[in-house]
Amino acid sequence: MRCITWNKQSYFCIISTYYIDMDDIMKQPERDNRIKKYGGWAMNISDTEAEKIVHDYGDVAYLFKRIIEDVFGKKYSYGVQDTEWSGDSFTWSIFPEGNRFLDEIAITFGNPTNMIAQCNFEVKQSLLDCEFDELLTEIDEESSNWDYGDPDVPWELDLGTSDCYGEDECNAACWVHISAYHSDSGNVFQDLPTVDELDDYFERIKEIIDSHKKKTVKKGS
Repeated sequence: MRCITWNKQSYFCIISTYYIDMDDIMKQPERDNRIKKYGGWAMNISDTEAEKIVHDYGDVAYLFKRIIEDVFGKKYSYGVQDTEWSGDSFTWSIFPEGNRFLDEIAITFGNPTNMIAQCNFEVKQSLLDCEFDELLTEIDEESSNWDYGDPDVPWELDLGTSDCYGEDECNAACWVHISAYHSDSGNVFQDLPTVDELDDYFERIKEIIDSHKKKTVKKGS
């Protein structure tokens, strides 16, 4: 109950009612176990249904595992989440593990196949020899001259969601937009960059950030 007073004599109270589904709470451990065993897609179905899907469609999952490793690099492991199908294209969110910089790939397969590769760098303003906005401007200008992708469809870096929070902490949010066209005889995975190629790109951004660390910081880092 929450009471509000607008003068010394008058007030009113609001009584809030919350409904708790105890049956839903009791089922949560089962969901957690199912997610751990099968993945997030199985959260709202029964164990029997999940087991049947794995049994009936497991070959497809194994096929996609091989495709992803062939396209993006066999030395890393991958998690695929948030899959969507829209009739003429389908979208995956892919999370590589064991690599250097790349955090996530959001990819929509079609013609062209569109990819957004994401990496985040945490930066402390107090450790820089310039303002954070100036650093972002330099990264944007430098990256526009890099030779990545098709000359007609180069990679495009978006730093628009970068921001500072708190007194000293800043986040350089790097979103690289990549479009890969393929011929009628090609496939939706044609000309996509590997994880290593994306990591090399983000490493160049890190080098720019490191170049603006104060000299005393560089010696101690």
